[in-house]
Amino acid sequence: MSDEFHYGERAKHPARLGGPRAKSSIPFKLVGVVAGVVVAAAAAFVVLSGADEAGKEIAGARSETLGQVDRAYDAAAQGTVGRAVVVAQSLYAEHGTFTTDLATLSAFDPGLGFTSGPSTGPETVSYAVSGMEFAAAVRSGSGACWWVKIDASGVTTYGSGAPCTGEAALAASSPSW
Repeated sequence: MSDEFHYGERAKHPARLGGPRAKSSIPFKLVGVVAGVVVAAAAAFVVLSGADEAGKEIAGARSETLGQVDRAYDAAAQGTVGRAVVVAQSLYAEHGTFTTDLATLSAFDPGLGFTSGPSTGPETVSYAVSGMEFAAAVRSGSGACWWVKIDASGVTTYGSGAPCTGEAALAASSPSW
C-alpha cells in the first residue's frame, strides 16, 4: 500500500454549494434602481422643504430690514422737522411774529434748506406761515412726508401726507405722529 492520495479527475463543472439555484421572477437590478429613485426623491423632498423654509426666513428678514431702514429715514426727516420748529420758535421769540423771510430762516440754521416749494428730501424744509401759525413739511428718504404746525400759543400738531409742502402742513391736526 502506498501513502499517496489522489483526488481523482477534475470535474468538468465546478460543484455548486447550497443546492440548486432557484430562478427568481424579480430582477434584482430593477429593484435596486427603483429603491434608489425612491430614496433620492425622499432626500430631494427633505432638502427642498428646508430650502423653502430658509427662503421664507430670508424674505422675512429682508422685509424687516427694509422696514427698519424706512423707520430710520422717517426718524431723520422728523428730526429735521424738529429743527425747523426750533428755528421758527426762536425767531418768533426774537421778533414777536413768525417770519416768512427765507434768508432769515436759512441764516438761523444753515444746515437746513428752507423753501416755499415742496420738500424734496430730508434736509429740505418746505414752510408756510398763515397768520399766527408756522407749518413745515419734510420728505423722508422712505418717501413719506412729515408735517408739523405750531401756533403762537405754543401748541404743536403733527401729520403726514401729500403734497409735501408747508401749505399742506397747515392741515396738521394730530397731537403726535
